[in-house]
Amino acid sequence: MMYKLDKMYRPEWTCGKYNKEHKCAIYYNLIEGISYYFEDESAEIINEILSVGRNGSVDMIALSKKLKISEKSLLPFFEVLKEKKLLIPSIYSKADIMAYRSMSKQQRKDEAKSFNKPYVDPSIADMDSAEIDYTLKVNGVMSVMFELTYTCSEQCIHCYNIGAAHSKEEISHRADRIELDINDYKRIIDELEELGLFRVCITGGDPFSKAIVWEILEYLYKKDIAFDIFTNGQRLLGSEERLAFLYPKLVGISIYSADAQVHDSITRVKGSLSKSIAVMRTLSEYAIPMYLKCCVIKTNKETYMSVYKLAEEFNAVPQIEINVTDSLDGNKYVSQHLRLDEPEYEVVMQDKHVSLYVGPDVLDIIGQPKSLKANACKAGRNTFNITPEGNLTPCCSFHLVLGNLKKQTIKEIIDKNEKLDWWLNLKLESYEVCGRYDYCAFCNLCPGMNYAEHGTPLKPAENSCYLAKIRYNLFKKIKGDV
Repeated sequence: MMYKLDKMYRPEWTCGKYNKEHKCAIYYNLIEGISYYFEDESAEIINEILSVGRNGSVDMIALSKKLKISEKSLLPFFEVLKEKKLLIPSIYSKADIMAYRSMSKQQRKDEAKSFNKPYVDPSIADMDSAEIDYTLKVNGVMSVMFELTYTCSEQCIHCYNIGAAHSKEEISHRADRIELDINDYKRIIDELEELGLFRVCITGGDPFSKAIVWEILEYLYKKDIAFDIFTNGQRLLGSEERLAFLYPKLVGISIYSADAQVHDSITRVKGSLSKSIAVMRTLSEYAIPMYLKCCVIKTNKETYMSVYKLAEEFNAVPQIEINVTDSLDGNKYVSQHLRLDEPEYEVVMQDKHVSLYVGPDVLDIIGQPKSLKANACKAGRNTFNITPEGNLTPCCSFHLVLGNLKKQTIKEIIDKNEKLDWWLNLKLESYEVCGRYDYCAFCNLCPGMNYAEHGTPLKPAENSCYLAKIRYNLFKKIKGDV
């Protein structure tokens, strides 16, 4: 039913970005974790809505006159925005917000029960369609990952961060760096905002191991920038409500098994699973979109699937990664002690929920030859990574240092940067091995892993070839070619 053209309000759970040059906008409903893309007149309307701030009033009649759009044309659009909870007829109280969260929680519960979604190529960036459309239209620095710190409240045996210790015999060097401070982050966020930033992913180590994380999150919220945060939850316990009302688009929680003995043996922190579950339970009550992030190694190969039941219980999506890698500093502990062997991988790869799934229903999808005339990945084009000490790199897995943000602005680094230009113009045909063998079509090629192992993206990482060959052989077995 239509309502009269009247004053409405922008909800506090929204954020977004408008680009004047390309006349397009992205607008988030952060409780539901959904973004929407708009162009032309609809984007101008979204810009006016964003400009009033959260809980600000939107005078529809004044807006109609300002944009010279008839009230008759505006009414259906406002009805859609109201339906999507992107506009509301009155400012919500905390009780109203919790009721909305409860409704969203039920919707997510239904979705979590059917997380068996179609196969998605693991090389595709984790962006939704609206974010992709906006990025393609604007083509600026759209998203950035902040590796706030490599310090962590857990000591995971498979950690790939620089300086991580994987056994009792190793000494941790995670903290051996001078990290960015809050003034650095505010300046960097301001610079990125000018370049088009609309989304940030915050990770570590564990970001809640860095005291200024809350100031950073509050600043991003103030700036209308959507953020994801990846954490183990250990130091979030008791502060879930504070996070909930900063409206993260997504929270990723690291869970390796529902078996406490297995999970805690991986984190090397007794009681870590119970704390993480307590955090997940509370975040679920706030209907915060969650991923349960799990990598499969020898330690949890028998119990990793128990994460699926936790995901269903807490309305989350399981994200199962089998491409575990060695440390970016060259430490080979993971491949030498934790990586699955070929028979073990063949079993896990036939689980539909893993990132490198091989099964009879995808035989015509996977194994497509890679284009030798294309770049191997999109890192460093519209998205970058910032290390704890301020190094700007293409990706958290690709530590090709382009410059340091304590010494230069982002624009100074990326403008006429020979390293970046070389990388962006690099084609797969320049690689020494990659893309030239049948098994290469089954590789989740990561130039960053190549770089970590060889100091250049042009030589293949041993782990990538190892997995590609297993996946190729399994494909042939299932297809009947062996």
